[in-house]
Amino acid sequence: MKEKKYHLIGCCGMSCNLCPRFYTNGKSKCLGCGPDPHCQYCATFKCCTVKNNFESCADCSEMPCDRIKNLKDWKGFNTNKIWLKYLKKIKKVGYEDWNNSQLEKRRYLEVALTKYDSGRSKSFIIHYFLFFDIQIIKEVMKQGEKINESDLKQKAKQFKLLLTEIAKVKE
Repeated sequence: MKEKKYHLIGCCGMSCNLCPRFYTNGKSKCLGCGPDPHCQYCATFKCCTVKNNFESCADCSEMPCDRIKNLKDWKGFNTNKIWLKYLKKIKKVGYEDWNNSQLEKRRYLEVALTKYDSGRSKSFIIHYFLFFDIQIIKEVMKQGEKINESDLKQKAKQFKLLLTEIAKVKE
């Protein structure tokens, strides 16, 4: 079995940088696709990396196969099957460019979590960063800087409202 070069790109195309389990501090913390022991139970990982020595399903000529089309969302995290969009993007721009774009999103996400998570907003913020493209994230962060609130709970509440409003406009 080939070792994955990009552990934070799931075989299914999920950006591990933008998954709540990556940011968990408990038993359910995920280290990414490949180095985490949970991968041995993942049928997509077994097919992609163990059986076919692919970095992700983007390398497969059968993509999207029934396994990927029928993949379910993770419990408590609705991805709306964004991995299909991500796999197509990886195929188009390559791993290096796609990974760099996800790392840029991650840097903004980590700042947002530091500034705007009052302890109850982490999954909410991560979810929006998963779906927004980098230009929208930059705009959100720019507007977030205008939130003039010292109380973290109020700041988090206003940032969540900002994300929701931008999402409505971008739909």
